[in-house]
Amino acid sequence: MTIAVAVATAVSSTAWAGGIQLATRGVRPTARAGAFVAGADGLGAFGFNPAGVAALARDQHSRMALVDFGFVHQGASYRRIDSGRNVQPEVSNQAPGLPIPTLGVGFDLWDDAVLAVGVYAPYAGLGKYDEDGPQRYSLIDLSSSLLAVTEVTFGYHLGDRVRLGVGLQNMVFYLDSTVAFSACPGETVCAPEDPEFDAVGRVSQLSLFNPSATVGAQVDITDWLRVGAAAQLPFNISGTGTIETRLPPSGFFDGAEVVGDEAEVTFTLPAAFRVGIEAEPIARWKVELAAQYEMWSQHDEFLIEPKDVRIENAAGVGTYEIGTLRIPRDFEDTVAVNLGVEGQPLESLPLTVLGGYSFETAAAPESTMTVMTVDGNRHLLAAGAGYQLGSWKLDAALSFVAVQGRTVTPEVGRAPQLSPIRDESDEPLEVFVNWGDYSSSWLVVGAGVSRPF
Repeated sequence: MTIAVAVATAVSSTAWAGGIQLATRGVRPTARAGAFVAGADGLGAFGFNPAGVAALARDQHSRMALVDFGFVHQGASYRRIDSGRNVQPEVSNQAPGLPIPTLGVGFDLWDDAVLAVGVYAPYAGLGKYDEDGPQRYSLIDLSSSLLAVTEVTFGYHLGDRVRLGVGLQNMVFYLDSTVAFSACPGETVCAPEDPEFDAVGRVSQLSLFNPSATVGAQVDITDWLRVGAAAQLPFNISGTGTIETRLPPSGFFDGAEVVGDEAEVTFTLPAAFRVGIEAEPIARWKVELAAQYEMWSQHDEFLIEPKDVRIENAAGVGTYEIGTLRIPRDFEDTVAVNLGVEGQPLESLPLTVLGGYSFETAAAPESTMTVMTVDGNRHLLAAGAGYQLGSWKLDAALSFVAVQGRTVTPEVGRAPQLSPIRDESDEPLEVFVNWGDYSSSWLVVGAGVSRPF
């Protein structure tokens, strides 16, 4: 059962929502604060609006390559109130941050059609904390996990004013997570959070085939006004994990061993919808107002199904067979509003400047929020620049995200300390591990280059 809970708690830290993922990605879109739906164009359109790649069909350079990287760091701190209502020392995220790429190539198929292939990842923050810290029942280390999306997009000009796009996607997901959990058995009495019964589990899971799709459209209402919309289908993630477990130091486990090391894990990353309107009020300047709705209510739980996993030779007990575990998440749908501007100050100078602001609501409710998803309403400020140097286009972006601090009180917080070796006939241990004060902020620095070929 220790194996099963290691999977359960580790995988629950991979919810790429609210506190884990920003509502923007890519250097140029981030410089516009994610306002990149109606105005999405070229290879930056991956993940925003696939219709935007059709712009390459009528560009003077119809074959294009893009490479950009954003360095993303989420600072997070947590001052926990333990189950005895004692305030614990504050802990902070020790993960150094992630360099996150966007790679793409696109070329025209004929005068009105473009095929593009891209590889990209969400702008995500991952946590790392001390193994014996007060947050250990929620997360110890997630910083080596990886996620990437491969997208093949077809964009098409339907006349002079309409562009359509469809993208076929596959997500590759690698989880490497460490967490502590309680292994207090029903046959004995344990104090809540007794370190003698702390077990530490590390799960590694690679899921290679998780398909999805995105569709989008853009319409030029006039020469200076366009609208756009896109829909992202959900990703249904499943895979089998391999787990390493260190049993607790308690004498209860002397001579015990874990048999079996696999568990099937499934969860959903939800559908999303984006709309935008872009205007060009004066020559060489564009302003876009966009909105994004993500259906995070689809992410209500993790389902963990152990595959013949058990603990053998536990003192006075014998063997525990492990059953299905369900981890409650109960996330809420989120809404983001984005405002971005992009313009060329001087016609004679091939320099563009960009800026923007976005606001996004929180996905994680206080009842189930933990240090795995330090989440709150978010305010994003962004700025950037682009420069055309011969056939090379250089882009840079800087963004800061302020996250509203939140306090989870004992009356509200209901994220349980998992005690996997207590079965339904045992007296339940009502220990909750998410009480306390949470704060967070993000910093994104990015640079990219594109070039025709």
